[in-house]
Amino acid sequence: FIGHLLEACGFANLAPAGSRYRELQVEEIRAMDPDVIMLSSEPFPFKEKHIPSIQRICPGARVLLVDGELFSWYGSRLLLAPAYLSGLSGELMPKEA
Repeated sequence: FIGHLLEACGFANLAPAGSRYRELQVEEIRAMDPDVIMLSSEPFPFKEKHIPSIQRICPGARVLLVDGELFSWYGSRLLLAPAYLSGLSGELMPKEA
């Protein structure tokens, strides 16, 4: 569900499909060489304190904390998801000089 939502909003999910809450190993993440890593508040509550360790794995990636409820909860929260994801997309696009 989360992968489909990301792709529908123009993001490419580099993590291959797997179990419901797939855990990636450090070398897998490093090998993917992502431009952006989104740390979700759901199902694991990532916080600011987690960003430095992720940044050490992929120093070239932009690491963002994102609202997991808007990515992964079904129901009425989905009404807010398009605007939220559009805002993220706009934040990640390079600024024109």
